[in-house]
Amino acid sequence: MLPYEAKISPSQCTFSMSGYKNPLEVRLACRRNQLAGAASRALPGYLCVNVVMMDKQYADAFEEFCQKNPKPCPVVQIITAGETGCPAVAEQLDIRTDLGSYDVIRNGVITESVKDVREFFTGDTVTFLIGSSVSFDGLLREKGYAPTFGPCIFMTDLDCEPFDVFHGKIVVTMRSFLPGVTDTVAEYTSHFPKCHGGPLSKNDHEKLGIADPHRSLYPKGGQIETEEGHDRLYWACGVTPSIVAQNAKLPLMIVHTPGHAMITDIKTESLWQEKSG
Repeated sequence: MLPYEAKISPSQCTFSMSGYKNPLEVRLACRRNQLAGAASRALPGYLCVNVVMMDKQYADAFEEFCQKNPKPCPVVQIITAGETGCPAVAEQLDIRTDLGSYDVIRNGVITESVKDVREFFTGDTVTFLIGSSVSFDGLLREKGYAPTFGPCIFMTDLDCEPFDVFHGKIVVTMRSFLPGVTDTVAEYTSHFPKCHGGPLSKNDHEKLGIADPHRSLYPKGGQIETEEGHDRLYWACGVTPSIVAQNAKLPLMIVHTPGHAMITDIKTESLWQEKSG
């Protein structure tokens, strides 16, 4: 059993009608511990990022690891050592408080989940912001391509390309769709490489090495059943860095608790890119 499996409730898979006017309001609600649910679901249509923090002595190696694994670890921004803000992505950001939940990993073990990491943050702390596929969920709904199930998360048997102390299996996010829109969804999401891009697989869980396609890491505790005849698409997932952090066994790393990506001020649609070739 993975340490984080019990930390997310299935209710966080649904979108919230929160009434927040902009992402800053959502982040401030997190800072004040007043946000119910997940920030990434509070205001659809904005880029959400997963967070990885570590001492600067390991940051260059982790950056190289991410460059070698752009699907599961698409870096949006690197916040330099000791900095808590990042105007390029979020107004008035305090990266130590503006997520709904952080996982603290010591020597490879998640020891606690907290809402504020100021006590762990030092002048040597470097923060990586890594894109999340929940960023395009709102766009898919707006375009009439809402999934019929998901997202939920599976562990694969696919290895990331290792670098230095960083290594691990790729985690994927699954959503199911009506067959008539599946290929359109796959093509559309492929234009958002900073949100993991297009899916790694359609319906083929064996290709990914998923041992049981009916039991996910999140939501935990129940069988995953999609509608008969509906297609499953599997995207690389930003929970991968949490697995990598646990495997690295550094004295201290901090990651977002799965399901608690941070909302930025960047509109997801602005990240659309033409595909080369």
